Amino acid sequence: MPKISLWNPIKTNDYNFIDRIVGEHLYAGGTGVHVHKYLGIHDNVNATSLDPTRPPAGNTTSDQIFIQDLLFLENRDRKYDTNIYELRGQYNIQDNDSYDLTQFGLFLANDTVFLTFHIESMVESLGRKLMPGDVLELPHLRDDLLLGTEGAINRFYVVQDGARPSEGFDPRWWPHLWRVKCGPISDSQEYRDILGTGENEEDLRNLISKYQNEIAINDAILAQAERDVPYDPQWRRTGHLYFDPEVPDKPTIGFDFAGDTGVPVNGVPIAGSGESFPVTGISDGDYFLRTDFSPNRLFQKSGNRWIRVGDDNRREWAAANRVLSTFINNDNYRIDSNGLSELEKTNLSKVIKPKTDN
Repeated sequence: MPKISLWNPIKTNDYNFIDRIVGEHLYAGGTGVHVHKYLGIHDNVNATSLDPTRPPAGNTTSDQIFIQDLLFLENRDRKYDTNIYELRGQYNIQDNDSYDLTQFGLFLANDTVFLTFHIESMVESLGRKLMPGDVLELPHLRDDLLLGTEGAINRFYVVQDGARPSEGFDPRWWPHLWRVKCGPISDSQEYRDILGTGENEEDLRNLISKYQNEIAINDAILAQAERDVPYDPQWRRTGHLYFDPEVPDKPTIGFDFAGDTGVPVNGVPIAGSGESFPVTGISDGDYFLRTDFSPNRLFQKSGNRWIRVGDDNRREWAAANRVLSTFINNDNYRIDSNGLSELEKTNLSKVIKPKTDN
């Protein structure tokens, strides 16, 4: 009589019988899951193998496991299948009071989902198992009560890891289930094939992203900073000081002058202002303000020389770097090709859109 053994290195009809039961159980009790299949990265024809942060995809046989950036070990220019695959999966619904106790305190842990799928059904539909990078869309978590819009969106998660769960093995030691760990997707370059770029009104990015809110917050912070700090931090008030030009070794006023714009120390009026020094009408000791300097610069006539007295640093709040201030305080307008008037000063986040590395 042969020895009794549940293990069999060959998948027999017992495996097929158990596998069909498991598949029917997942199909009957599972929720519908829409899968955005990760295909690899967008081809970068300008990339070279000399740059480890932007290697070319080439004609690799396994684009799904290709690493685009060998320095940061990430794939930024992800490409997703335009077809949507539907699977059935199961997971435990978590309450909002589910907390994770760590060394830093208590944190909500309900943003991580563990979904279980039937392996054979998954491979039959996708051609492979779910892998990190795949995006799962859960229609049963659809939010149709969004404030400020009539649209409705599903919940999106990205697969972070996958493994065989312990309860997915049959008595003959063959696995039938595949469990993936998922987290919510973010508004980043990796998911632009799914969320869109935000240029179109119907893009998902405009519904689920906080991008526009963050831009509004940033603009409000800059506006409040200009109100709270109306002067350049390097400007020093010297209007209350009197300087006697006849006293030897007198203190200097540095790069600042007091009073209104273009008014030198001690309340002495200026003889004029402009982009070049006048040839006539100026006496020795007169002050002249050059407006072609940034910031405006005050000079005093001394014989055949123009001595620099100070700079007008009274301006709105800006970075200490004087070169950057020419861009930050730029309030000029330009006319585009369509005849529309636009500010020359535009936030980079509103101009530069994510695109494939070139």
